[in-house]
Amino acid sequence: MSLSTIITIAIALAFIYLAASFFTYAIQEKIVLFFNLKAKNLKETIYRLLGEEPQQGESYTEKFYQKYLQPLDLSLSSNQKKAPKSGGIEQISAKQFVTDLIELVAIELKYKNRNFYSEYGLEKIVEDINSSDCHFSDKMKRDLSAIAQRAINKFQDKGEQLQYLEQELESWFNRAIEYAQENYLRKSKYISIILSVIVVLMFNIDTVNIINKLSKSEITSTISNRVTEVVVSNSQSNSCSEVNNDTEVQTCISSILDAVDGIDNLPVGWNLSAPLKEQFRPLNFSNVIKVVTGWILSIIAISQGAPFWFGILNSLINVKSNKSAKN
Repeated sequence: MSLSTIITIAIALAFIYLAASFFTYAIQEKIVLFFNLKAKNLKETIYRLLGEEPQQGESYTEKFYQKYLQPLDLSLSSNQKKAPKSGGIEQISAKQFVTDLIELVAIELKYKNRNFYSEYGLEKIVEDINSSDCHFSDKMKRDLSAIAQRAINKFQDKGEQLQYLEQELESWFNRAIEYAQENYLRKSKYISIILSVIVVLMFNIDTVNIINKLSKSEITSTISNRVTEVVVSNSQSNSCSEVNNDTEVQTCISSILDAVDGIDNLPVGWNLSAPLKEQFRPLNFSNVIKVVTGWILSIIAISQGAPFWFGILNSLINVKSNKSAKN
């Protein structure tokens, strides 16, 4: 088998992975949208940050939810036909969060003066936070007191203390958001793997069988040439190269599916008249292991995500173009 043939087969295989990855991604985004997973994840993060138990309408987290996340929920609900932008959890500004948190402290401690810090100083504020009249959670009292105490120990000037306090509170919030982001991405990966399993079994995407068919079929060159056209077109318009950075996924899905529509006899899917005829004949342990291995390889590949396979396709097409130019 020549190098050109190997590259052609690799392009066709990567394209199949790319199309399946986009399909999986679209389903996952619909699930995220329907269940409001991003907003709920952020809400859980604020609950942990403030050390509160979930309770409707009474917690400080609920107040932040009503201000930041409820409008987000309504916005997403009114645009369900439009795929949401990819990425992690919906974030709110650390600076705005700290501003509102300080205002919340003033309300809880019943400070009427908006410039209460200049009037009372950090020592008095820490004392009031830890008093029995303050209804903050024990965790919130400990965290706010510790940050305020560091500001007192570091600086004598009230202005410098306040500036340091705000910076530390922003870092405190950002650390919680980073943890939530990692947690969300980890959960997203699990969902992606589960969906990949479903897609692979639904469409019988068997890597071993696909490679076997592509190595013997004349359609491989057709797939490779058509895919090259689509990938080059998308690269020039930059519609898919940054799908995880605020690019609408629908455009990419549409272009990929259009390419699939133009190609017949892709080596995927079930023969419904005799579903076990091709891959499992003869039906023995060796063939079963071969098919299961092909499915597992496909699941691993598809769960890598569409941007990954788009990058692989670009690299393969560049290699193919360079080789053709030399010849």
